[in-house]
Amino acid sequence: MSTVVDREAEAAAGQGVGDADPRSLNEWVQKLGESGMPVFAHTARDISRLSDSRESSAAELARVVLQDAAMTAKLLRVANSPVFNLTGKSISTVSRAVVLLGFDEVRSICLSIAVVESMLKGKQKQRVIEEMARAFHAAVQARAIAKKRKDPAPEEVFIATLLSRLGEMAFWAFAGQSAERLDAALEQQGGVAPEVVQRQVLGFALCDLTLGLSREWKLGELLEQSLQGRSDKNPRAGNVMLGYELASAAEHGWDTQEVKRLVERIAENLYLPVPEVTKLVRSNAEEAADTAAFYGAVRASELIPVVGDTTQGSDAEPDEPAAPLFLEPDPMLQLTILRELAALMETRPDYNMVLEMVLEGMYRGVGMDRTLFALRTPDHRFLAGRYALGVDNEVLRRQFYIETVEAKPNLFQHVIKTRQAAWAGQQDNAAERKLLTSEVVAICGGAAFFVTPIEIRGKVIGVFYADRKVSGRPLDEDSFTSFRHFAQQGNLALAFLGAG
Repeated sequence: MSTVVDREAEAAAGQGVGDADPRSLNEWVQKLGESGMPVFAHTARDISRLSDSRESSAAELARVVLQDAAMTAKLLRVANSPVFNLTGKSISTVSRAVVLLGFDEVRSICLSIAVVESMLKGKQKQRVIEEMARAFHAAVQARAIAKKRKDPAPEEVFIATLLSRLGEMAFWAFAGQSAERLDAALEQQGGVAPEVVQRQVLGFALCDLTLGLSREWKLGELLEQSLQGRSDKNPRAGNVMLGYELASAAEHGWDTQEVKRLVERIAENLYLPVPEVTKLVRSNAEEAADTAAFYGAVRASELIPVVGDTTQGSDAEPDEPAAPLFLEPDPMLQLTILRELAALMETRPDYNMVLEMVLEGMYRGVGMDRTLFALRTPDHRFLAGRYALGVDNEVLRRQFYIETVEAKPNLFQHVIKTRQAAWAGQQDNAAERKLLTSEVVAICGGAAFFVTPIEIRGKVIGVFYADRKVSGRPLDEDSFTSFRHFAQQGNLALAFLGAG
């Protein structure tokens, strides 16, 4: 499983983003989506779609995150940082992060991670880092202003502000000769407004590119309104714009007249004294620097103007260890997830969250390539894939649909009937071969797998399934024991919820 950065770098190299630069704004929007940032575009659409739907569950968000091992690892690292984890209690699962930090917070973190991962491998790296520093600083300032204004969703303001320079960052990261020409023109015409130079060289301003990407990738109405300067239509867009004005002005010094003017404006809007707001915005800058660093944008964090900071950063981002291609069994992680599953019961979560955490434990803790929960249809004639994690999870979920009636016996029907877990492929015997029908083989692809029933109030409602088909790694007795243990804990949790 490759990381977001690896896949986007491969896409850019393979299709030559900079070899034949687009000639119009619409072509740039299309090119970035198809060959520059396809994975980011996909991730952004998925997460934005969840945020737009009030019916989207925390389990759905966890499932989106868990499809990318690098995203999962970075989310948990950020979630355990002092900036976000004020309790100091370790967070080891995505499901638990969503419960403790909240749906909006985790969504915000994930989009931020996607931005950082997508951009930092770009060509005009210094320009990207400068834009990223400004974006993080502006986002933290805008969120703080929104909170003071009692905004119902300050994380949405954070996201909109962070993405307000998406076109700029994407252009510098993935443009080829056009970026070189624009960079040279900006250097030569230092006294001219950047937007003017951009239109002269490209035929459009990079803020127009951000707006185009926002519409194409459906990044949200708040972002679009802020890019259009429509604070009259939506006052929350004013928070986004104000955050950016302050972040940009602070780059020339905290004691400049422009910063003082903005602080006075913010103080007036918040009905707070100027000294208090001065302290607030300077504290926000420190938080922004810490936040960017925890997201992996270390060089960008060093460019955020913090009062009294005279440190000089390095020219390169530190290399992070690549996410493993396939997850190895981790007994300590298994134990931690089982504890978190028990702790989750205190919040009385819904059934979906329990199932997600069990699947996550099997996937990340037991080290399986694919895990799935299949639900029996109301007439009990079929098993249908409901949730899946791992490599090609959606393919597995859609493919998992099989009849389980006694007239047509197969291994899944046998597991439901006997209420016993099975390890298919453990040994070659005639009884098992008869149960491994062509329908079962079509699902597992001929690979060995684990399967166990799920019961609520004495009735089998479905099964958990797991395999290592993609990696071809063998299954073993310890993994089977751990798989069954997670299933048993899941059954206990579901029984607890059913009795409540």
